[in-house]
Formats: sequence, C-alpha cells, structure tokens
Amino acid sequence: MVLACAPPSSAPKLPPAPPAPPDGAGVVVGPAPLRRLTNHQYLNALHDLFPGQALALPDLPDDALVAGFDNAAEAQQPSDVRIARYEAIANLYAEAVTPDAPAVRALVGCDSWDTPDASAACASAFVARTGTRLFRRPLTDAEQQRFTQRLLAWKDAIDFEGAVRLTLSALLQAPQFLYRPEPDGASTAPGDITPVDPYAMASRLSFFLWQSVPDDALLAAAARDQLRAVADIAGQARRMLADDRSRRVFWDFHRQWLGLDRIDDAEHAARTPEVDAGWGEGTQASAGAESRSLIENLLAGGGTLADLLTSRRAWPDGEMARIYGSPAVADDAAATGPGLELSASERAGIFTRVAFLAGYSHRGGTSPPLRGNAIRMRLLCAPPVSPPPDADLSTPVADPGAGPQTNRMLFEARTRPAACQGCHAQLNGLGFGLENYDAAGAFRTHDNGLPVDASGQIHGTDVDRAFTGAIDLSQALGRSRVVHACATQQWVRYALGRAAVDAEAPLVQALSARFLASGGDLRGLLMDIVTAPSFRLRRAD
Repeated sequence: MVLACAPPSSAPKLPPAPPAPPDGAGVVVGPAPLRRLTNHQYLNALHDLFPGQALALPDLPDDALVAGFDNAAEAQQPSDVRIARYEAIANLYAEAVTPDAPAVRALVGCDSWDTPDASAACASAFVARTGTRLFRRPLTDAEQQRFTQRLLAWKDAIDFEGAVRLTLSALLQAPQFLYRPEPDGASTAPGDITPVDPYAMASRLSFFLWQSVPDDALLAAAARDQLRAVADIAGQARRMLADDRSRRVFWDFHRQWLGLDRIDDAEHAARTPEVDAGWGEGTQASAGAESRSLIENLLAGGGTLADLLTSRRAWPDGEMARIYGSPAVADDAAATGPGLELSASERAGIFTRVAFLAGYSHRGGTSPPLRGNAIRMRLLCAPPVSPPPDADLSTPVADPGAGPQTNRMLFEARTRPAACQGCHAQLNGLGFGLENYDAAGAFRTHDNGLPVDASGQIHGTDVDRAFTGAIDLSQALGRSRVVHACATQQWVRYALGRAAVDAEAPLVQALSARFLASGGDLRGLLMDIVTAPSFRLRRAD
C-alpha cells in the first residue's frame, strides 16, 4: 500500500485527562483562521503517506516566523515560488509511485482497467480512497466527480497509467491537501460556538501532536463522529502521545521556542582557530542533532520542563564527545537508548548544550548580552531588548596595554555607563552565568589566563536571586512559576497557530497553574491543551 501511516510504538502511559469545563454560555473561543501546512508538516505528511520514498526535493521557501514560530496563520500567504515548488514536488512523488503498470495497479487497487466500465469504476474508487487520505476527510460529491472526470479525460488523451499519475499530482497540489479548512456547519450562525467538525479535529490533533496527517484510526474515529466529546479526544491524544511520531512535536516546538536552530545559520559553520580549530560544518550539524536527541528522548518519554533544564542525559556523537570530553554513544540525530550522563559539575540541561551555547555566540567569542537576552525572551517571555541606535555593537577588545582581561571584564567595561545598565543589568545578569562555556560550547575554568567569574543575578521572576554558574541558574529556572507560565503561553500559541486573545487569558492561566502543579509534566500539558475549549470548539465566522 503506497498511501500509509507509520505503525504505533510503545511508550509510558499518560495520566488521565483533566475534567473539561462545561460548554455553552460563557465559553470563550478565539478565532480559528485558515492554516497552511508548515514546511515541516508538509514534508512529514509526504513521508508518512509515501513510506519508503526517499526523494531529492527542491527547497521550499522558508516559513515566515511570528514570535519565533513558523505556523502562525497570519504569516502563511502563498508565493509564486512556493506554488511552483509544490507542483514540482507533487510531480516527483506521482512519478515515483507509478513507475510501471504493476505499481499503478497496487496504487489504485484494481486488477484491470481495460474496458470503459472497468476504468470508470477503478478511477472512481481510486479518487475516493486517495482523496480521502490526502484531504483527510471524504470527498464531496463535486470533488469526487471533478477528479474522476479529470482522470478519465487524461486516460483518453494519454493512457490509464499516465492519468493516475496526473491525478495524484493534482490531488497533492489541491488546497484541500495543502491547507486545513474547517467547516462551520450548515446550521451555525456567525459567532456560534460548536464542537470542531470531527474530520477537522482529526487534523487538529495530528498536525499538533504528530506534525503530520491523521492515521487510519483517527479518520475512522471521525467517521464514527467520535471526536467531539472530551473523553474521545483525550483517548485519541493519549494514544497519539504513545506513538513515536509524537517525538516530532517536542523537537519542533522546542527548536523554535528556544531558538535551537540558530546553530544552523551560516555564521555558525565556523569558529576562529583560537576558539576551536576543529570546528566545521560537521560540528554545527552534530550540535543540533545532540540537542534533538536530548529533547526527543527526554520529553517524549515523559520528562518535565525541569528535566529539560537540568538533565545531564546525553546522546553525543564523536564530535560532541570531543567538545564535552565524554564518550560517544550516537551516530546520528535518531539516537535512542539510555545515553550517558555528562559531568555533574559542567552540564545540566539544554542551556549547557552546544546548540544553545554556540548558537548564541559569535565565531570568535561569547556574547553574554546575547545569551542573557535569549533566556529572557525565550524562557521568561520578556520583550526583546534592542540596543539604542548609537550603541557600539562590535565585540569589545582589550587595550593592548591594559594587561589580560576576561571576556566578562570587557563586557562589564562596555556596558558600565548608567544609560546601558537599565537593560544590561538584566541581560548580563543572566548571560555572565554562562561564561564557563566558550563560543564553541566547551567548558572552561579560565579565560585569557584568568579565572572565569560565572556569578550572576536573576531579575524579573519569582526566583530572583544571585547564582553562580549555568547549573545553578538552570535549577532555579526549572522551579520558576514565571517559566512554567511562559512555556504554557508558548505551547498554546503553537497549538492554535495564533496568540491567545485577551478573553482566553483565564484559560491560559488555568493551564499554567495545572502545569506547575503537575511538576511541569509536558505530556500532561499537551493533554490539557487538546481538551481545552479553544482547541476542541470553534467559533463560526
């Protein structure tokens, strides 16, 4: 079978879903704008629909980012280049799965199309089955008729095999595949709040928890109208989070929330010889793979937010082992197994890993303000700090006659004026705590021959205090109510493809309180989100 979904796998059991608030009067539901598949969702969908097809594909234009995320509905306008790439990719897949008559026969599920009646019946069955799989719902009568007639017309102009190929390409380019339309229902009036259509709910669940298309079980539940009740939605979500495909959502969310894919930027393909003479593009890729393994293995298996910030577990390949000074246990980004424990005095959680440390540094040195700003923005949901127009943004350099100085001393001198301290007291207070790690992410106790001072100060949270080093900082942030609230806010944005509206603030606050009370159970938070009114209900527009 060509159109398929990956089989489920075993995983730890999830806690029961929380009781949902009653629907009806007083329930607030924000807008549900039309959403396009992100590049990652689109490629995952093709991978799951056509297993075994490893094709060289043209690059898609980058998705526009809003608040760091690539799935914001307001930024998903199409472009000529994107439409052309969709066409090219659709043609490549259609050709790959129809190389000869036996392959076409396996795809359409017909033994013969030699007579007009046989070809019409085969065409209709193929369009119905494949269209349902790609559109994630049964085709309307008009859609069924249109695509069947196209196939038969192409059959008369070319041959049946070529017609199937063209029809599959057309289905893969259809807006019903590339976008996620959600019907309001014939009986609804503007402003009415109703349960999301079952097939649309199947897509909401799958493109959130799997970053891909629904499987047969989800579509079957939708066909039975069993994706409206909270218990039914929770049951499907629990099943989906026990599937290996849920690893995708944990990496996709965290790479964007924490900016971990910054390590892929061209700036980070090299480091100066003084920082790391062995650094290259392979190191750059290895750093991203190591953080991905950490997040997927730790969180998909039931880890907490505090685990993300404090765990010493790692799956380093040879290049990351070189930087960490540890054995190597992995060969690629799909590394699983128990991994190993990194040094208790040097590493704890995602902020002490190379992808973050090097991604928020420069080729020739660290930038405490850049690292501090990243933590404030990403983990505390604080507004970004932009330097004034006349600020000197160059890397500070020591006066040759001043004697040896650490990087911290240079930044302290640069940001000492009172006009700078309003912002830099907070930025440097966090960033200086990571000065034990150089621009390649390697641990150091001395900088330019002098001892590293990694003391800092947390500002603007419920855990404000002085700290020393990244491990102390990470442990404090892992307990913070502000950090848990920020994470909840960002997960809601990611799940809905939009920011929560003001009227949804009580819902976000309730989700945040449950998340904190659970000890930061991330899978529990996802269960709470999918059973919340803003996810399972829709306001008619």
